[in-house]
Amino acid sequence: MRFPRLFEAIRIGSRTAKNRVMRLATVTNLAESSRIGERMIVHYRTVAEGGAGTIVIEALRVHASDAGRPTFVTLFDPAVVPGLRRLADAVHAEDALLIAQLYHGGRQHLGRMVPTMWAPSAIACPYSGGVPHQMTTAEVHDVVAGFVRSALHARDGGVDGVEVHGAQGHLIQQFVSPFSNQRRDAYGGSFENRLRFPREIIAGIREQVGRDLIVGYRMGTDEFTPGGLTIDDSARIAGELAADGLVDYLSLSQGNFNSIDRHLPDRHSPPATFVEQNVHIKAAAGGLPVVTSGRIETPEQAETIIASGKADVVGLCRPLIVDPDWPRKALEGRPEDIRYCISCNQCWGWVTDGRTIGCVCNARAGREIELGPLHAAPVARRVVVAGGGPSGLEAARVAAERGHRVTILEQSDALGGKVRLTEHVPHDEEMRRVIDYLIGQVEKLGVKVRLETEATPATVAAEQPDAVIVATGAIPVAPDVPGDGSVAVSTSSGALLVGMLPGDHVVVMDEDGYYWAAAVIETVAGQGKKVTVVTRFFEILRELPAVSRISALRALDEQGVAARPHTYVDRIEQGAVVLKDCYTGREETIPGAAAVIWVGPQEAQGSLAETLRASGIDNVRVVGDAFAPRRLANAIEDGHRAGRAI
Repeated sequence: MRFPRLFEAIRIGSRTAKNRVMRLATVTNLAESSRIGERMIVHYRTVAEGGAGTIVIEALRVHASDAGRPTFVTLFDPAVVPGLRRLADAVHAEDALLIAQLYHGGRQHLGRMVPTMWAPSAIACPYSGGVPHQMTTAEVHDVVAGFVRSALHARDGGVDGVEVHGAQGHLIQQFVSPFSNQRRDAYGGSFENRLRFPREIIAGIREQVGRDLIVGYRMGTDEFTPGGLTIDDSARIAGELAADGLVDYLSLSQGNFNSIDRHLPDRHSPPATFVEQNVHIKAAAGGLPVVTSGRIETPEQAETIIASGKADVVGLCRPLIVDPDWPRKALEGRPEDIRYCISCNQCWGWVTDGRTIGCVCNARAGREIELGPLHAAPVARRVVVAGGGPSGLEAARVAAERGHRVTILEQSDALGGKVRLTEHVPHDEEMRRVIDYLIGQVEKLGVKVRLETEATPATVAAEQPDAVIVATGAIPVAPDVPGDGSVAVSTSSGALLVGMLPGDHVVVMDEDGYYWAAAVIETVAGQGKKVTVVTRFFEILRELPAVSRISALRALDEQGVAARPHTYVDRIEQGAVVLKDCYTGREETIPGAAAVIWVGPQEAQGSLAETLRASGIDNVRVVGDAFAPRRLANAIEDGHRAGRAI
């Protein structure tokens, strides 16, 4: 076996997990009127089928005072029990353990419309700014009872255990941390008093469920916040909880909503970001199984962590959203077939925007009913895919996996489309994973690839296709800027391809607000240039998920990048770039700029479809940017659906 320690069984409380892979909890927004329905059951069954030994579900609300949404499961309501039992049965059928996470968000909220929130102290949420209601002692006791009552509902629903969510700045951590707890009663002040709230919850649950049910604790470690919990504080907490003898495992996480980017480290952070600091918690945990997490992406990393004794279990969330079969593929010795996470955090962005869970690279995530497992097509057909970017590659992969005979016609000398440009972007190896996976899969599936072959009616007809998928992408464009042309204006792709830009000062006009803008800005700033970012939006990089925007803005600040929001490039004259505020009309002149890089506008290149139809080829679909210039997620989804449709 290639990863023997990773796939070694482990005893957790009263149960045995078949391996050391734990799917960490995240909200999916798949609940239906706060109940568990078929969408959520199929989602988690898919994860279980993929081979994870333990699955922790959702953030299940334990009390009506928690400011949740109808897409959150209200575990405090016994009406959820039948749906939970069906979910447990589905997971158990795949020999996986199911653990229900017990959650109360306290003062933390991501929405602009801030609801009434409860917290230990009336201190504003560092993200939303909403000031919570300070809980009375009676209300504290009632919420403790809510955790216990919800644990009983979870037990009645057939789960193997519960996980008390005491991390990431949510209610329990708000009591534990001096950053958020300024009470002067039995639940505030001293270390012992601040730890009283989680201890009462854990003790109350254990008293009711006995030793038959796993009781885990999701524990915050470093809050990365002045006045907040540190690793030393958390090591002491771990020791206290271990000495109490009431919890069966500790699952570690970082940050709060003041340092929310630490929840989901992205490309700006190294792989296995927090493993080394979490070792200090494990050393203090008195032999309790410890789950470590944070950008653990590959089976090789996971095996090393377990084999070195730095943790007992690896916690994976994003990697099992992008590829639920990650454990099974690793167990079978096929890590090259894993679709790896690119740490873009769009999954988190969609969930926090109120959408269902999804993934840029996995079109099925959150849509497991609509987009079920792939099955062989009734008739194998000849399929031509025009274009070898992400959308075309995904279409080819899906069509070939269904048994079709697929040929890709790619005009350039390599597959990958615009994603290939990321090889010029600092610390952005992750984006290469998108096309590395797809290229590897189409090769394995026997897809024919004709490079340096333009898709024309003649070259397409030569393949005698039954169906054609046009994935010819879009071309970045830059507008004609009024003025004398004394400062060059180029597109984002041109800037990335040219390498070192001339001059010392570059203006980036950001009409994208997303990944390409961040990539161009960081690349140019990394060349030692002075960079001024101009955008019509209220803030730069506004389309990035908040956790990744924070990391990107931090990187730009470290590089001295200047920002001009709600502003646009008005004209160029005498070697200067003149900016104008969108709302006040105020002008600013930037002298000595060597170039303006325009990021955002693209022109779709999908006209081939009509040409093919006019030539008599009827079964033609247009996907990705060839249909309309959008995001990578749209390209992958378009290609996936097209490959299924034939």
